[in-house]
Amino acid sequence: MGITNIRNPDIDSKKYIILYKLLVMTPRTLYLIKRAEIEVTSRMSKTLEPYGITPIQFTVLYFVDYDKGDLSSAQLSRRFSMTPQSMNELVKVLETKKLLKKTVDPAHKRILRLSLTPKGKKMLQDCNSALDIMESFLLQALSATETDNLRKTIGKILDSSRMDDDANA
Repeated sequence: MGITNIRNPDIDSKKYIILYKLLVMTPRTLYLIKRAEIEVTSRMSKTLEPYGITPIQFTVLYFVDYDKGDLSSAQLSRRFSMTPQSMNELVKVLETKKLLKKTVDPAHKRILRLSLTPKGKKMLQDCNSALDIMESFLLQALSATETDNLRKTIGKILDSSRMDDDANA
């Protein structure tokens, strides 16, 4: 539909442009990503609530497990774009819940490495099982190929973002 086909002399040009954008333009990709993030975080919160952890706490456990105890609080804070103080508070909560433990890095005595406790591993396993169900419900409209393509696309976005962060560091 061309712009001239919907022209109405009773609508001034500013209102016309706004109307045109509402009717014709597609949403920004960043807007859609943010909306998806809000939806996913909301669903994760509801799914994780019975386990007594938040999505950010789950994500920290996931990262620590994925990196097999090779992360420090400082590395996590950079990866999460958080201040070291905020990450330390988050780690302290997980330590208090007996889900994380710190160990001294043998090569660098001042660096404390994070790892999951047995309770933390069990918590992560239980949460992953619950999130598998939530994720399959969330992605049920996508084919296996579309889901795989979505993962690859998100991975590319994150890789590109990390390269930008590394270049600006």
